[in-house]
Amino acid sequence: MKGKPTRLHWATALRWGGTLISSALFIWLIARQNWNIVLDKASGIAPWAILLAIVFILSSYGFNTLRWCLLLWTQGVKISFWRAYRISWAGNFASNFLPSTIGGDGFRMLAVYPFTGSKSLAIGSVALDRIINMSAWICLVPAPLIIFGASLQALMERLFSAISGAAFAAAAVPAPLQRLIQKYFPKVVAAAQLWYSKPQAFLYAFLAAWPSNLLPIAVTWLIARQLGINVSYWQVMGVQTVAYFLSVLPISVNGYGLREAVFTTLYSALGASLEQASTLALVTRFIIIVSTIPGAFWLSSAVTENFTSDETGTGNQA
Repeated sequence: MKGKPTRLHWATALRWGGTLISSALFIWLIARQNWNIVLDKASGIAPWAILLAIVFILSSYGFNTLRWCLLLWTQGVKISFWRAYRISWAGNFASNFLPSTIGGDGFRMLAVYPFTGSKSLAIGSVALDRIINMSAWICLVPAPLIIFGASLQALMERLFSAISGAAFAAAAVPAPLQRLIQKYFPKVVAAAQLWYSKPQAFLYAFLAAWPSNLLPIAVTWLIARQLGINVSYWQVMGVQTVAYFLSVLPISVNGYGLREAVFTTLYSALGASLEQASTLALVTRFIIIVSTIPGAFWLSSAVTENFTSDETGTGNQA
């Protein structure tokens, strides 16, 4: 028991350390550029492009919710799409302050529990939802390999040399990782068994994962074109795939700094100027954060509302 606070402090220090290191790298990169040019480029983005980008992000949240609902509905969980969307939206907002880009998953598990009536089902639905989404991203891994080829290794080594250091070394410590796997993996496996008899749920959820991932890529491509960066959708897909897998590592808070460093490094390699690449990173981050803000209204009410309805016997109603 005495070791738990130490591990908690270690994990917290790791996440904030990774965030500070990667953010410092990004600040160092943007300090080398002309901010008058950056502001000029950002002001040149058409308002309709910003609005369309926000619509795309909110639509991607909708497909994220659908993917999760398909897993819940096949288990007979009576939850409406709109309520699940609100929970997901609140989870996205919570991720702005939690580890990696999946910090809001814990909130979803808590908020959906009254509807499932089962801890295993609540944990399993979110865990499988995340695994299925990651599986769709894995299918896109060939994109950065083809786009950057042999130069990808050199680019990533240069990036890692700046942001790895103590953070990645600490993340590689086997003992805490082993304890984490031993604690949670059996629960996830046990929960997954609930869906083994309904494989169609995996297929439908996997199909829903594609638009949920391709829409944010479209947002980045749209803003990149507005900034005069001559990249294809395929190239944006390659950069976004690298950024995704680095951002899910629990070494930063919502990938702050890390995602921006990846964008600046890889888009510069694709021919964008330093000003263009960093402006793209900042503007797309701003759009993502703005899109999550409505979730703040559901963050506290979602759990309160769900548990209140559960106490009155209506928690499993749509």
